[in-house]
Amino acid sequence: MYNKRKEKKYAEVVEVVEAKTLTDKIREHRERHPNDNNTKKNNKGIVWKKPTQKDKQLKEFYKANVWTSFGSNGWVALPIEDEEQ
Repeated sequence: MYNKRKEKKYAEVVEVVEAKTLTDKIREHRERHPNDNNTKKNNKGIVWKKPTQKDKQLKEFYKANVWTSFGSNGWVALPIEDEEQ
């Protein structure tokens, strides 16, 4: 019984691929991607743009508030220097 489990019945799929030379591969790649200059990009992931109004408001918010995790998590407004208690 256990010997029959070990016998595996799978169809063999053989794909015949012609061997290509490196120059053929390069030529085909250039045909597929004509604008590829093969240069590495160092500035991926960062968007260089002018700060928008929303960015300015967020910066002001960070100056006026602080994140606390004591007791209850949340943003707490910092006291303004002009206010006297």
